Amino acid sequence: MAAAPNRRPPAILFDLDGTLIDTLVDITFAVNQVLAEFSFPPVGQQRMRAIIGEGLTTLLQRATGIHDAAVIATMVERYKPIYEGSMLQNTRLYNGVKEMLNAIADRNASMCVLSNKPHLFTEPICAALLSPWPFVRCLGHRDGTPRKPDPTAAWQLASEMNADPSDVFFVGDSAIDIQTARAAGMIPVAVTWGFRDVKELQLAEPAYLLDIPMQLVSIVTAGSV
Repeated sequence: MAAAPNRRPPAILFDLDGTLIDTLVDITFAVNQVLAEFSFPPVGQQRMRAIIGEGLTTLLQRATGIHDAAVIATMVERYKPIYEGSMLQNTRLYNGVKEMLNAIADRNASMCVLSNKPHLFTEPICAALLSPWPFVRCLGHRDGTPRKPDPTAAWQLASEMNADPSDVFFVGDSAIDIQTARAAGMIPVAVTWGFRDVKELQLAEPAYLLDIPMQLVSIVTAGSV
């Protein structure tokens, strides 16, 4: 009788905002505080859903409709202390994420977070909300490093998980995440409970499209080798 093949634990790279945690209320509050100070009209939550995900500079460019580098840079610096003081007021795990992370951790999965959110926010949010689970690393955007969909940081985190990129499930809520997964040679998994609508995700053609967090458990368990 042939021996059963050794199965490696799953390796999973998660996006943060819109995937594991719902940050919409706190981001909207901070952005609108900045917009008011600079005499711009507020942005509603529905619009905010569509413009989050490609970094703070791009977010404020889209919120204001301007591309004056000096003005946007000033707004970015004003945003930082406002968001830092309010980023955990309403931010929470999505329903079902706690149970999903428990189940994945029980399978000895290696897990990391890769976000386009500035690292100075990503790190404390992960510490506050994700500390019960054994994440190898939570990495946000740092000055001088490329943002997603560039695959450089994804490759770095795969290495830290001791995983071949082709074995890593990249889980996110936007086309940017799916593009990052493909650029890195990873398995793209899209979730529908985040900020983007289903049509955008379908057009990006992920390998898997999930409607509830626990679906990820069966996918990564079946896919680990």
